[in-house]
Amino acid sequence: MDNSSQCATFVRTVNKVLHISTRFLLVSLLSVLIAKGAFAQANPFDLTPRLSAQVGADTLTSVVPVTGNPFDIVPTSPEEQAVEPVLPPPDAGFSSKPVVTIDSRFNRVVFITTVASLLLLTVLITLFRAQLGRAYRAFLNDNLLNQLQREREGGGDLPYYLFYALFMLSAGFFVFLLTEYFEVPVAAAPWRSLLMCVLGIAVFWMGKHLLLTYIRVVFPVEKEVRIYNMTIVVFNLILGIALIIGNGLFAYGPDSLKMPILYLIFAVIAGVYLFMFLRSLFSAGRFLSFHKFHFLLYICTVEIAPVLILVKGLTTS
Repeated sequence: MDNSSQCATFVRTVNKVLHISTRFLLVSLLSVLIAKGAFAQANPFDLTPRLSAQVGADTLTSVVPVTGNPFDIVPTSPEEQAVEPVLPPPDAGFSSKPVVTIDSRFNRVVFITTVASLLLLTVLITLFRAQLGRAYRAFLNDNLLNQLQREREGGGDLPYYLFYALFMLSAGFFVFLLTEYFEVPVAAAPWRSLLMCVLGIAVFWMGKHLLLTYIRVVFPVEKEVRIYNMTIVVFNLILGIALIIGNGLFAYGPDSLKMPILYLIFAVIAGVYLFMFLRSLFSAGRFLSFHKFHFLLYICTVEIAPVLILVKGLTTS
């Protein structure tokens, strides 16, 4: 009895466990089926077809379902698909080679010339400060100019020639800036234009000194011509230093101040040469009273004619 009752109890227990397990499996399977059906009806990640199955011979009908998905791809017609995209040319955009323009070359010439002029002026002032001081005093006093002429004839003329060469550089640079500002360049390349302006100034003044040397040899005015040559050197020396400052202001000043700066430079140039002309008249006073015709001929030939020829050449070019 005991064994039979235990077996019956074991059988009932197994049947109960199997019944519970079967019910649990059925409930779980039913829950999965219900959840799957609901997910299939409202799944936002389903890929819905956007093109219709009907494709005509010439046209393609596109069906765009309204799903509210911002990532939907809208099909295009064959005509739109056939349009090839316009590609930029191969040289468009950034290039490995820098583009060199006329303005950039002009700015480079202006910068290098300005720095070179200031550097040369600094070196000359450092080496020949005493000679520059004497030249400035001779610029203001006629007696000191005669004394300076005697010192120069004694062999101390190199510093004054170096300052004179600096004047030719600064004067040629000023003419170069004028031609570029008024858009009448002497040459197409900026460096060539600057070189021609400097050479033009040098040829003008060297030609004048040669003409004065010829007059000194032909006529008995050797002392006066020597003093006048020294007067030209001294006055141009002072003007060259002033032009270095004026060139820098004119080249790098604002556009609204370029014309006032230009007028100021012209006023300084006119004042210096007017002062030089009056000093020369004072030195040639003894010839002026007896040789008025020859003096007038000299003024027209040596002083006025070269300037008019230079202006005519610049305006014609």
